[in-house]
Amino acid sequence: MFYELAEKINAMGKSGKKVVKLNIGDTNLPTPQEALAAAKNAMANATAGYGTAAGLPELRRLAAEREGCGIENIVIGPGSKHLIYGLLSVLAAKGGKVAVPAPNWPMYAMACRQLGLGFLPAKTGMEGNWQFDAIPNSGVTIICNPNNPTSTIYTADSVGKAIAGAAGHVILDEAYKGLAFGSIPAFDCIRVRSFSKEFNMENWRLGYAVAPANVAKKLISYNQITCTCVPEFVQAAGVACLENEKGILVANRKIWKARMDAAVSAMRKAGFLFAPQKSAMYVFATHREITDGGKFAAKLLEKGVAVAPGNDFGEKKYFRVACNREPEVLKAAVEKMAEAL
Repeated sequence: MFYELAEKINAMGKSGKKVVKLNIGDTNLPTPQEALAAAKNAMANATAGYGTAAGLPELRRLAAEREGCGIENIVIGPGSKHLIYGLLSVLAAKGGKVAVPAPNWPMYAMACRQLGLGFLPAKTGMEGNWQFDAIPNSGVTIICNPNNPTSTIYTADSVGKAIAGAAGHVILDEAYKGLAFGSIPAFDCIRVRSFSKEFNMENWRLGYAVAPANVAKKLISYNQITCTCVPEFVQAAGVACLENEKGILVANRKIWKARMDAAVSAMRKAGFLFAPQKSAMYVFATHREITDGGKFAAKLLEKGVAVAPGNDFGEKKYFRVACNREPEVLKAAVEKMAEAL
């Protein structure tokens, strides 16, 4: 339903209907100028030959410095979604199980279905700020930190215990780490990072995985038989982002904080309920009047505002707001939300 709704909303926009799209995590921010310049230079000087499936050495080196590991532990891929799917493909036993703290990004369950894997969501609650106590034993555990859809940051103790007590592999999805409003410690497990949210590069499709050398080799092989390699001009843009990371992320966090403060304040005044946001870019909310997030989202769409139903994230009474527009637009959208109750 999540991606089908997104396609429907895109079609509505193309047909001329004005829709404020808060359903998908587009940043609606420009790609950094440093990245654009690097990509243009790479395109002007590059040949059309194949690149390496492991990734551009310079990008791998910078990612390794960022993560405190060796270059042999870094694998570049066309976005974190591809890398997570690849890791599940090479790590999960046939017919095995994957555990994830809920609510969770729908892609995890969809990937498990595609690969014939069991999906084990670990229930949490808004009353406990969506923190998890325990995760079921499984061949693979995925922890999204900061979390999509709640913008929660899990406690270091919870994540550390989950990693230490895991029977199988643990994958940390850290797509939003650079947009956290507080610090997040580094953990010694498989990690996946994305350039989409942190560096406003959604459509460029770039990310990397941090993994033990033996796992990295398997992921490189997965790249070889699927995407072959990430275009080098895209990777050149990634190099520029990591070289200028501090300034880019400081500016982006400031923008996201202003956006989220505006949405949170308006939603709280309208009676919506949600846990504190510790990171960009979502508010995962409900209301005493909402019994079905899907029906609420459908009614709200008629008023020209799109949000993602909580059903797809494992919480029927909730909906997710991507706070990806200017503060005044978000405030007006919240007024429509109140009307849709």
